[in-house]
Amino acid sequence: MALKAILGGTFNPPHYGHITPALNASETLAIDSVYLMPCKLPPHKSVSVSEKHRVNMINLCCEENPKLHAELIELSLPSPSYTVKTLRELNSQTDETICFLIGADSLYNLDKWYEWECLLAYCHLIVMRRDDENFAPPPAVADWLKPVVTRDAAQLHQRKNGHVLLVDTPLKAISSTQLRNTITQKNAGALDKAVQDFIENWIPNSVIDYIDANQLYIEER
Repeated sequence: MALKAILGGTFNPPHYGHITPALNASETLAIDSVYLMPCKLPPHKSVSVSEKHRVNMINLCCEENPKLHAELIELSLPSPSYTVKTLRELNSQTDETICFLIGADSLYNLDKWYEWECLLAYCHLIVMRRDDENFAPPPAVADWLKPVVTRDAAQLHQRKNGHVLLVDTPLKAISSTQLRNTITQKNAGALDKAVQDFIENWIPNSVIDYIDANQLYIEER
C-alpha cells in the first residue's frame, strides 16, 4: 500500500522545528514526500494571521524543498477543525494509506483530543520522538497504545490503518510562539545580529522575506 505522510499544524509560521523531524520520519517510512496540512481553526488556539498568509508561507516552504507539498483539505471543512474529522474526510478521498505525524508531546495529550480513540480508524499514527526521551504517556493513552504500537515500519504496508509507529527523530526544541515573539522583537527595532541569526536558523529565507514584506507578527504578544 502506498503511504502518504501528513503533518498538521497551524504553521504560524512554518519552521524547521516542523519540517526537519517530519522529513526524517518520512525517510524512516521510505516515503518521498511530506504533506503540510494547515488547520482551519484549532479549537484550543487563536490564530494571529489569516489562512491566506499561512498557506502562502507553506507554499514557499514547498518551493524550497521538493519533498514538501501542501494539503489544504482542512481549510475547506466546517469550523471548528478536529483532526479525526479531517482524517475521516481524507481517508474517504484516497486509496493511499494515511500516516499522520505528531510529536510525542501531542501523544501525551491525545486523550484530550476530540474522539481521539477513533483516530486509528482512518490512519496510522506516526509519533516523532527524541531517541533520548523518556517515553511516558498518561495511563489512558498507554493502555490504548498497547495493542497497536510498533517499531516496525513494514507493518504499515500490511493494512490501511490501525498502527502507532514510534520513530526517533532529531526533534528541534522550538515553538512557533517563541519565533513569533522573536520576530516581533526584531520588528520593534531590535537589530541585534543574534536575533536575526536565530530567526534565520529556524525559518526558511523565503518565509522570512514574506513575513517582512507583509508585516506579520508586528503586534504579537
